[in-house]
Amino acid sequence: MMNVRTKVRLILLCALPISCAAPSGNVKTSPILFEILSTSSAPFAVDATDQIAAMDANWTWQLVDVNGRATGDPVIATLAVSTELHRGMWMIPMIDGDREFVSLANNGDISLVAVEAPNDQAISIFTPPLVLAPRQMHMGEIFASSSLMRVDWMDDGGERDRGIGERTTRILRAEKVRTPLGEFQTMRVETKFEAVLRFAKAQRSTTLWIAAGIGPVAEEWHGKVTVMGISISNDAGTAVRISAIPPAQDKTPP
Repeated sequence: MMNVRTKVRLILLCALPISCAAPSGNVKTSPILFEILSTSSAPFAVDATDQIAAMDANWTWQLVDVNGRATGDPVIATLAVSTELHRGMWMIPMIDGDREFVSLANNGDISLVAVEAPNDQAISIFTPPLVLAPRQMHMGEIFASSSLMRVDWMDDGGERDRGIGERTTRILRAEKVRTPLGEFQTMRVETKFEAVLRFAKAQRSTTLWIAAGIGPVAEEWHGKVTVMGISISNDAGTAVRISAIPPAQDKTPP
């Protein structure tokens, strides 16, 4: 016969948010694709060419949740290609669907010439080009740049809005991370972009985990757009690179 103490204990256990039923089978959990293992003791200088995709870079990304596990979203393929459109040197497809047009200066700086946003039917033109990254940065450094910004409609090129775009990049710290491609010593690079226009305001913060000679192996972003003070979009996510990395990546500037 079950004594009173044992009976009370079973009642309390079944009152907790766990199942008291017999297991019906093994529960499968998707593997962790992205994980920060530790603060690295091996910081390194971050080259401008490692902060973005080089020409002909063919990367594939997988969106992950807050635990670093794959979401149900399809993988995203991005192929950077040579172009002279918008006076750029090459075009980089972004994870969110935008297309960035960039150029490389003689001093090694990489600048943003224009951004096409097909989902918003808008083209943002920066005059002069907005510097994304100086030739090289070290841990603890902060780099800021600003430029006049004009937003046109994609269909006919008519002006839609104008103002100023400002961007700040900070090399925060060295971190060791694990991805489907392996473990990497990376530098955690944080950027903040803000566009203050006549009718709209856009803000975007991005964290990149950059491996030397390989580029970003993971990215996290948060974005917000308001028009006439009304929020029209909020975007956030994390993605990890899952495409194979060549044994020796060609970092020759385009």
